[in-house]
Order: sequence, then C-alpha cells, then structure tokens
Amino acid sequence: MPKVVDHDQRRADIGWAVARLIATEGIQAVSVRAVAAESGYQPSTLRHYFPLADEMTAHALALISRRQQQRLSAKRWPEDPRLAIREAWCEALPLDDDRRLEAHVWLASSITARSVSARQALGSINEGLDRLCANTIEVYTGRVGDASARTALRAFTDGLALNGIVDPERFTPSVVESSLDLYLDQLQRPDQ
Repeated sequence: MPKVVDHDQRRADIGWAVARLIATEGIQAVSVRAVAAESGYQPSTLRHYFPLADEMTAHALALISRRQQQRLSAKRWPEDPRLAIREAWCEALPLDDDRRLEAHVWLASSITARSVSARQALGSINEGLDRLCANTIEVYTGRVGDASARTALRAFTDGLALNGIVDPERFTPSVVESSLDLYLDQLQRPDQ
C-alpha cells in the first residue's frame, strides 16, 4: 500500500522551519541543508517542493501573512475606529513571540528578496501596511490622501518593528506600545 503524503503539511513544515531559521540565525542561514535539518525532511524533499531557497522564503512569507489574516479575522474589533486601528497596529508589531517571528521574516525578506514570488509576497504584506497607514491617517486626522503623513507613519512603525527585533531589551512590547500610543495621540485632531 502506497504511503499517503500530506503535501500541504510538508510545505507548511518547511515554511515554518525557514521562518524559525530566519528568526534565530538570520536569513543567511536559509539553505537547503539547514532547512532540511530544521524541518526533519531530506534535502531531496525540500528541492521537490522548493527548487530555489528564495522560494522557501516566499512560502514562509505567505504562511506568516496567512496566519496574520486568520488572527485578524478571528478578532473581535472595538466599535471605536481609533481603538480598532490601534489594535490592528498591535497585531502588526512584534509584541509577542509569534508577531516577533512574523516581523523578523518580513524584515529579513524585505532586504534580501530576489525571486518574483518573494517580492509578490512582500508586496502583499506591504500593501496591507500601507492601507493601515492610510486608514490611520484618515481616522486620526480626517485627512484623506495625505501621502506625507502616511509615509511618516510607515517609517515610524517600520522603525518600531525593526527596533523590536534588533533591540528587544530596550524596545520591549510595552515600550513599542507606548511609543505607538504617543504617535497616535499626536495625530489626533485637536477638536476631538
């Protein structure tokens, strides 16, 4: 009787192994040999699913994006749009182990992505962050289409994510959240 193989599970196992390697050893550690050791699969199995290492990274990005979307979909959102936006930012920033892993993979991949699939996965994540920036500026300031404010917010939140990853002792979750709150408070329209 032939062995039944769950291909989706294998792909997921490999993708999460890539994510863990990126978070613990850096993106330079992602190789067929290292991912095989981390995932428990043979190198030939990895090459069957992902002929190029960058394709493994693209799949890891797709997995973290899917996990974020599932988390966001399952969330009970506050009715106050400002509170909902704040909570959305908290889901995007590295405030716990899962979100730190997600942010680490996103950041490392942003710097090194070469394949079309990795750039597409990053593009999807970045489009979501850009929409969140636009919504934040609109809700907090009442200004629609303020590209400068969106860019400044994106630079600020990307900086929070970066520092939460590279200097977690100083940029603790409470520091990241209080910094976000301060920024959002400064955006607030004076009449509110």
